[in-house]
Amino acid sequence: MSRRRRRLLVLLALGGLAGLLWGARASVLPPLARWLDVGEEPHPADYVMVLPGDESVRPFVAAALVRAGLARGVLVPKTETAPAVADGIVPPTHEVIRRVLRRRGVPEDRIVVLEHGQTGHTYGDAVLLAAFLDSAPDARVIVVTSFYHTRRARWTFSQVLERRAEQVSIVSAPTDRFAPEDWWQRQEGFLAISGEYLKLVYYAARYGTLRWWAIGCAAAVLAGMIYRRRRRRNRQATGGY
Repeated sequence: MSRRRRRLLVLLALGGLAGLLWGARASVLPPLARWLDVGEEPHPADYVMVLPGDESVRPFVAAALVRAGLARGVLVPKTETAPAVADGIVPPTHEVIRRVLRRRGVPEDRIVVLEHGQTGHTYGDAVLLAAFLDSAPDARVIVVTSFYHTRRARWTFSQVLERRAEQVSIVSAPTDRFAPEDWWQRQEGFLAISGEYLKLVYYAARYGTLRWWAIGCAAAVLAGMIYRRRRRRNRQATGGY
């Protein structure tokens, strides 16, 4: 069989798979979002750590855990200075989180901004926590992040913390922008879920092993097929424009 013919058969197979997935999207696509959620039930800990992002939800969950007596303090990673922050247009993300925590009843002396460095991604957050645990080796920490981010967060923290990862639990924060059952029907949900699979590929490539390479590549292919199908559907709905 010629290389060209093999390539054509592969493309046809991928196209057929994409068609089957889209036809069965109501039963196939929700599990893709649920697979990303590996959040645990919260258990008493010394600190709760709020990962930057989705500041309309994550800090509120952290404050609720403190008020419920499940954590004594809150760890907030110091974030990188974006151009808008440098120009004074908006406050830095860690300051937004701190303000929300204060408004939700968390005392100032219980909020710890991790200033060992600045972070703009999940791996950097894990590195900041590792540095904190160097000075508090027995501390137990609840990490709060959005439900679709929990799998990558858990994997990343395990990679960075190694044996100390046993001291960390991941708790899912909900999102009011979309649900696992309809994420592909909303722009925010589509960007979040498909983007998270692409980030899994990137993290597998940069920080992972061969097994994660395989999982990441499969996730990227699936996300790409869903994207192409959605784009084709939008073109048909708008008459090709």
